Amino acid sequence: MKVQQEIKRGAIIVFITKYSGILLGLIVNSVLARLLSPAEFGIVGVVTVFISFFNILSDIGLGSAIVQKQDFTGKDFSDIFKVSVLISFGLAIAFALLSYPVASFYNDQVYIRVSQLLAIQVLFSALAIVPKNMLIRAQAFKTIGFVELGSSFLTGSLAIALAYQDFSFYSIIWRSIIYSVLVFLLYFISSGLKIQSGISFSGIRGVARYSSYQFAFNCINYFSRNLDNILVGRYIGNTGLGLYNQAYQLMMYPVSNLTHVITPVIHPILAKYQHNKTIIFEEYIKIVKVLAILGLPISVFTYFSASELIYMFLGEKWMEVVPILRILSVSIWIQMIMSSSGAIFQAAGRTDMLFTSGLLCGATMILAILCGVLYFKSLEKTALLLVIAFYLNFAISFYVLISTVLRQNVFKLYALLARQIPSVAVLILAYLAEKSLATDWAPAPSMLIISLGIKLCIMGLVTATFNFPLIEPYFKKLSHLKSK
Repeated sequence: MKVQQEIKRGAIIVFITKYSGILLGLIVNSVLARLLSPAEFGIVGVVTVFISFFNILSDIGLGSAIVQKQDFTGKDFSDIFKVSVLISFGLAIAFALLSYPVASFYNDQVYIRVSQLLAIQVLFSALAIVPKNMLIRAQAFKTIGFVELGSSFLTGSLAIALAYQDFSFYSIIWRSIIYSVLVFLLYFISSGLKIQSGISFSGIRGVARYSSYQFAFNCINYFSRNLDNILVGRYIGNTGLGLYNQAYQLMMYPVSNLTHVITPVIHPILAKYQHNKTIIFEEYIKIVKVLAILGLPISVFTYFSASELIYMFLGEKWMEVVPILRILSVSIWIQMIMSSSGAIFQAAGRTDMLFTSGLLCGATMILAILCGVLYFKSLEKTALLLVIAFYLNFAISFYVLISTVLRQNVFKLYALLARQIPSVAVLILAYLAEKSLATDWAPAPSMLIISLGIKLCIMGLVTATFNFPLIEPYFKKLSHLKSK
């Protein structure tokens, strides 16, 4: 019970700050999408792919190791931060130099200036790793949320102002740079990190094996998750990449922002029970149940509401994104559940098996991307092949996690998911009925809101009806408060 209370308490804090950030991000992106073209978004999307890789290089698995290792001292944190400073400056210089081969690969000199500017973001994002994970380790989720939300508000406002002044894609670039600087400074101050004299590598050596497997997994995960962006930008063009990126980002909103309400909390709490795999499994199954109850209806809702969502959040010129989003939406629920599994590998102290699982899953993802982009040369077929890969990877990842790492029966997971099939079937039938009865929505804000509101109400009613025992305690608590 204590574990559940800690998870709930942390998740509530993360939920409030995270969803405030989601709303803010949607507003900023919606405004920018109307001011900038798909090609301009595509230019930034190309460089962002490489930034993600440099973020992995800067971490080298130390972030999760800081959370996992329970006996780190202030001196250890100081030593690790000093090492991260050296790594950060080295990577920033390397990223600036990378601008020339990137410009050559994409046959566009604009990437030289863009990459050299974003080297500043690489530097400060890398410097923030140690103080941020110190805060995670201390379960200071409220502080992390306020830092990220406040920085997002300030830099989002800046980006919109710059876009109105015709700064083009540079408005997004300056937003990223200033965000990374602000976040680092606030994390550093909040973490209480004290720089001590001298340097020792004993702290790093103590987590070398754990962090090395985590780093290897992060690299594999990066290539399997970003190869599509690299190849789409090269072989289909910036406009194609802009369309594909927007579809992928909208699909990832519920994946990252629902799952990441829980996953930052799971690792630091369950790491205390790393020698008792049964407790980890029992608590994780409860989390998977919640993610399935949320994720499956959201997948169905996104599929049937794709046109309204694109028109509302991006505008009419982005309607080519609709078929891509519909295909990717089928994988939302499965990605939500899979995104939480990494924290369990980490909490169990088995980053070696996380690496093994990532290697197998990465191979299927890379094969799907190569076939979609190089053979079919189609954004929609690439999205479809990715969805198939996600389903295959779900089976692989959870077999390794549950059967091998936690020594439990993986069919307990499948039985839990099977119990959600009736509610999903009813929701699909309800949406089909709504579609046959409703007239086609007109491209006006009022009609969009009405259409989305109806679909959200249907989703809420069906989900609540089939999962009433889960929400019944809250109704009882509400009625008890009213009676007072």
